[in-house]
Amino acid sequence: MMPGRRVITAGLAMLLTVVGVGPSGSAAAGAESAFEPPPAFSARYDVRKAGLTLGHARLRFRRPAESRYLYRLSIRPSRIAGLFYSSTVREMSIGRIQADGFRPDVYRYNRSGGDDQRKAELRFDWDTLRVVNDIDDRPWRMDITRDTIDRVISPLQLMHDLTERDGDDELVYRIADGGTLKTYVLRIGERTTVDTPAGRFEALTIRRSDTDSDRETTLWVAPALGYLAVQVEQREDGDRNFRMVLNTVDGLPADTP
Repeated sequence: MMPGRRVITAGLAMLLTVVGVGPSGSAAAGAESAFEPPPAFSARYDVRKAGLTLGHARLRFRRPAESRYLYRLSIRPSRIAGLFYSSTVREMSIGRIQADGFRPDVYRYNRSGGDDQRKAELRFDWDTLRVVNDIDDRPWRMDITRDTIDRVISPLQLMHDLTERDGDDELVYRIADGGTLKTYVLRIGERTTVDTPAGRFEALTIRRSDTDSDRETTLWVAPALGYLAVQVEQREDGDRNFRMVLNTVDGLPADTP
């Protein structure tokens, strides 16, 4: 039986919220950095449920200047999922590279191609610690903290935090998302080996539990790829909802065992 529109939408929404974990956030203080960000790279993921591929996500990271970044995420349904859900989602974050990671200046969201089109833009004002949310041409302002980031840059921030961490087994992140400031806690677990279409990787396990539901998200990040996520799994009420796996990666080392 083919998945219905609701299942397709939920699966692609998972890509938006956990493609690099979703949350992140020690970016803020503003000190000049010895931190060396990753080189330009791109990665492609497949999201699956019950043996079906529901959609694909592609990440692209560039450095247009020494201390600046441009990061893009695009998501589209697979051919099967396209029978029920035709929208394509594009997200972009532009900002500054600094000692404690990535500080966004502008975040843009665009959903097009279906009957649920939507646009949004967040502009971060670090002098006043406010973000201007402009959703479908209806702007409003929200207070933020100095460690706030947007949701799409979270994969890069997580890569930074795991590279720089000093024995911590928890990471706390604050995300400006959906008109609210959300806080997440990630718990760092054991190492294991993960097989993906992109290869076999030694990976660190990271878990995130949602306090307002029974949903748990687990991801596996590969030190050989600078802690890029190679697999993400979401479970609810003990059952696996979706699994996302790395299909290809370009620009990062891939010293698989």
